[in-house]
Amino acid sequence: MRARTHLAALVTALSLFAVVIPFQRTGSAQAPSGKNYRPDRRRALAARTGTGTAPTRANAYKPQRKRTDKQTSARPLSSSTDGRGRRPARPVPFTRSVEKGVAQSSTQTTDPAPSAAIAPGTPLSRVLHVSQLSLVSAEGTHEEFVDRDGDLRADDRTTFDAGGGSYDIAVGRSGARYEVFTAVDDRGTSNPSDDVATGVLVLANDASGDYVRDSAATFDLGRDFGLPSAVAVVAGTSRAGREFVVVSSSGYFNSEDPNDPNNEDSPGVVLLVREPATRGFDSSRARTLVAVGDDRLFNANGLALLPNGNLLIADFQSNELRVVRDTDGDGMPDTLDAKPFYSFPFDTDAPLDVAANSRGVVFTHSEGNDTYMLAVYDTDGDGFADADEVCVEGLSIDNNFVLHGLTVSREGTVYVIQDATGESDLPADGGNGGIPHVYAFPDPALNGVLRDGDAFVLADDEFTQAYSGLAFGVETVLAPVARFSVTNSASLQGDAPTGGLATIDGNGLTRGQSGATQGEALARGVRVTIEGLEAPVLSFDDSKIHVQVPEALGTGLASVVVTVNGSVTAADDAEFVKANPGLFTVPQTGTGEAVALLVSGLFYTRAPFPARTGGAASEVAFFGTGWRNALPVTVQIGGKAAKVNYAGPSGGFPGLDQIDAEIPNGLNGPAAVVVNAGGATSRTGVFITVQ
Repeated sequence: MRARTHLAALVTALSLFAVVIPFQRTGSAQAPSGKNYRPDRRRALAARTGTGTAPTRANAYKPQRKRTDKQTSARPLSSSTDGRGRRPARPVPFTRSVEKGVAQSSTQTTDPAPSAAIAPGTPLSRVLHVSQLSLVSAEGTHEEFVDRDGDLRADDRTTFDAGGGSYDIAVGRSGARYEVFTAVDDRGTSNPSDDVATGVLVLANDASGDYVRDSAATFDLGRDFGLPSAVAVVAGTSRAGREFVVVSSSGYFNSEDPNDPNNEDSPGVVLLVREPATRGFDSSRARTLVAVGDDRLFNANGLALLPNGNLLIADFQSNELRVVRDTDGDGMPDTLDAKPFYSFPFDTDAPLDVAANSRGVVFTHSEGNDTYMLAVYDTDGDGFADADEVCVEGLSIDNNFVLHGLTVSREGTVYVIQDATGESDLPADGGNGGIPHVYAFPDPALNGVLRDGDAFVLADDEFTQAYSGLAFGVETVLAPVARFSVTNSASLQGDAPTGGLATIDGNGLTRGQSGATQGEALARGVRVTIEGLEAPVLSFDDSKIHVQVPEALGTGLASVVVTVNGSVTAADDAEFVKANPGLFTVPQTGTGEAVALLVSGLFYTRAPFPARTGGAASEVAFFGTGWRNALPVTVQIGGKAAKVNYAGPSGGFPGLDQIDAEIPNGLNGPAAVVVNAGGATSRTGVFITVQ
């Protein structure tokens, strides 16, 4: 009896140790299974969500925010603006061609139907991977799409794998595709009574670079890690350059039927590290991040990697985003934080999927026929999110734990699968049918402020197919999209004036290109747009770009995007104003001697200026920007009011403004120059010399 007691204590201690050490190594994993598994279609379609039902799984994880039996707190869906004064984006309706389906009211006149194969050499960072599953059989494909012309609609398409789809897909830096799904292991018998569900990871390769699978290996995650399902996958690269992949089981549990055969224990999350020598995985480096059944999560239906190496987990039933931290700084997540990364304030926020952009802005959505997407922010940099904004309204997201997709491109555009299960989303279950499709929502400043979206691509057949899983490849050539500031080109202070001259300050703006004319900018592919409007590039180098702000822009916050030969190099939001008078100075620092010419007598000479010319007060032309839209202006020279004879655009150079003003009597030596326009005053420290 004593021996049994000691043995039980030892087993309990070892179990606790396994929970406390989440990055335990698992040395027996990563041998290919030798079986040709296919996604379990019926299991996927049965995995429906339940936001309005309290969980009943025994010993389940208890979320930080208490859930109720019914949805008592729903986020309003008709917000007119977000916290920064912009309304949430909406999907633009589309019309299926008459021969393909039912027409709807739309601003689009044709299907977003790709017509060409993906061109050789297209970077994988521009290739969107989508899994297309059959609703009527075990068939499926993995499709790849490219938006070649930047209109948010797929132009090129290649089928990567025609031999079966998946629940989710990721693309590693090496170009390897990682496909995960839940399969049925028949245990080698024809008797279905001993069948078990198992998570499957397929490692697929394209050695020839033609965007078609050349080889693949299948790994049984149920056998090696005890994962009864595999629903989400992400791929990353450690600081040492090792490619890794993280896979999660869903932890699906039907709270209305505790005996549902599809019910699972609490989810598991595993990390596998590639072994370049064998083109498989390094067993000694495998990590169990969260053990199946340890009740530290309720669900794990979506995964996303943050730029700092931390892993986010969408826990739908708990209404939380959880985080697995990279505590040892190796670039790979290792330890589940007990505190949620974000606990959502409304019951209807339950995160079905999650994605993050290169600046750490997190995107997530729930389910519903008229639901929304949130942008989630860590505004104080403490490693936990503390704010959210509705960035998209009017989404149509099917009520399904497995079939969904959300990802972000390098340029910040957010891609989301709508109506993923097509005609299987039955009205009797609260569904709306619909055509499985991917929508694209631009985020030009990469700050979570999305613009109205467009239908990127539609499933081939809404009656027999479903969409699931989205992923872009990793950018291996270009640096992450850089940040910058925008200011008045003359004063180098304050906001840029509409119609005037603006300076973009940053690093890595032009990929090393430089030039001093619009022609050189055109020849070298350097382009700037402001809220989609072309801004003429007047001169440029890697740290500064001088542009003219389009007059049609208006005022307020606007996205500024820099591209070089079609690739985004830098992007940010900037404020644009009607008036911010700035005077150019000889030192080009915003202060010092003003750039000015003597107008009297048509001399056009530089300072020092005579106080009088031809017996009259000398007239001086000052050059700057930021007052053409805020006339009239006033000028002080040497603290005295100066008579203004002209104020407005200066001919001959785009965006340049000019003021012709007379030097007041009684001035001698340095005299400060101050311009006031539209209630804004120019920078101090600017002067002319009078003699």
